[in-house]
Amino acid sequence: MEALRVLWRHRALVVVLVRRELAARYRASLLGYFWSLLNPLMLLAVYAVVFTTVFKPRMAGAQPYALFLFAGLLPWLFFSGALLDAAVTLVDNGSLLAKVVCPAEIFPAVTVLSHLVHHILALPVLLVALAGCAAAGWHPFPWTIVLLPLALIPWLLTAGGLALAISALAVHFRDIRDLVANLLNLLFFGTPIIYTLHGIHSHVLWELLRLNPMTGLIRVYRSLAFGGYIAGPLEWVIAMGTGVIVWLAGAWLFGRLRDTLVEAV
Repeated sequence: MEALRVLWRHRALVVVLVRRELAARYRASLLGYFWSLLNPLMLLAVYAVVFTTVFKPRMAGAQPYALFLFAGLLPWLFFSGALLDAAVTLVDNGSLLAKVVCPAEIFPAVTVLSHLVHHILALPVLLVALAGCAAAGWHPFPWTIVLLPLALIPWLLTAGGLALAISALAVHFRDIRDLVANLLNLLFFGTPIIYTLHGIHSHVLWELLRLNPMTGLIRVYRSLAFGGYIAGPLEWVIAMGTGVIVWLAGAWLFGRLRDTLVEAV
């Protein structure tokens, strides 16, 4: 809870640094913030072409597949991007970290929040694609998407907790980013993003995938953004529980390493 109190106390500084982070990302860019829309739009276009002309998967409840995949990739891109950037945020902001008025918790929080802004800016692409599919009669429009902010809460907590832990560890072990990148690749294929659990015929594998804490997060999110229904209470409890536990663990580890960060940077 101490990390949350620090972030709330310095919320104005967090907002300023998030703006700085977003501005720096698109500095000298011709299209600027429009890239936040263009990138997911191009991604959706590629998936639509590939999975309607080249590869045509047939999975119950996952049609049109390109839209099903896109609805699962959006939160994953937010999550993975935030963790990869968290591995370098304290090192990159070493000069600011040395200032007493700038608590270390701010920097991983800024990283997560800036990626959350990118995620929110990409949502109109999903909305337009859903509306287009509904108009064509390919897929009913999921009005449950209005509840999507609730599904983002466990994602935000999970990404925030892991960002705290990764950022602190990366100060002492500079190869953490490469390790995180490889672990994220493994976790991606171990999470039902490009497939559904209904398509898993091995009972052992099905149980292992269900034990993956990210499974609950992706199913809760995609049920609202694509499925048009609200996931069951157990899945919400698992998703929220995952977020809270990861946040508390990450904040605890960050607190243990906080006093060593300035010297190590």
